[in-house]
Amino acid sequence: MKNEALLIIDVQNDFFAYPDEPVYKAENLITHINSLIAYFRKQNRPIIFVRHTAEDLVKDTKPWEVYTKINAKPEDIYLDKTTPDSFYKTNLFEIIKKMGIDSLVIVGLQTDYCIDTTCRSAFGKGVPTILVSDCHSTYNNSFMNADKTIEYHNRIIGRWFAELKTTEEIINYR
Repeated sequence: MKNEALLIIDVQNDFFAYPDEPVYKAENLITHINSLIAYFRKQNRPIIFVRHTAEDLVKDTKPWEVYTKINAKPEDIYLDKTTPDSFYKTNLFEIIKKMGIDSLVIVGLQTDYCIDTTCRSAFGKGVPTILVSDCHSTYNNSFMNADKTIEYHNRIIGRWFAELKTTEEIINYR
C-alpha cells in the first residue's frame, strides 16, 4: 500500500470570511475535507496543512489560521508558503521524502491558483498526485463561474498532471 499524505491547501479562516464572495459549495468542501481527514487519521497517514501567508494574510493571526470548521489537530504537519506553489521556497519536498511519502492527495483552495500550481509542481518533481475532484474550490470571477473553473481544471490536471478521484472513491474503494 502506498504511503500517501493528505495535502490540504489554504483552507484558512480568511478565505471563508466574505459573504459577498463565497467559496463555491463551501459546506460540501468542508464536509469532504473532514471526511478525508478522518479517513487518513484512521489509516495513520500524514496530514499536511499548507497555509498561505501574504501582506494581507499575516502569519499567526486569526484570518491566517486553518479554518475553524476543519478538524485540524496540533500533531498534524503545518507548512507556510508565500506563492501559489506549495513546493516553492518551502520544505514540502524534504518533508515528504524524509517521511517516505510516495504520493499526495490534494484538496483545498483555490482551484485556479494554488491547487493547479501545486499539482503541476508535484508532477514536475516526480511526486505522484491524486487531485480529489470534488474537494477543491474557488470563487466566481468576472470571466468564469466557479463551477466551470473547477470543471476546466479537473479536466486539464486530470489529463496530465494528477490522477482524479472523488472523495467517495478514496474513502470507500481503496
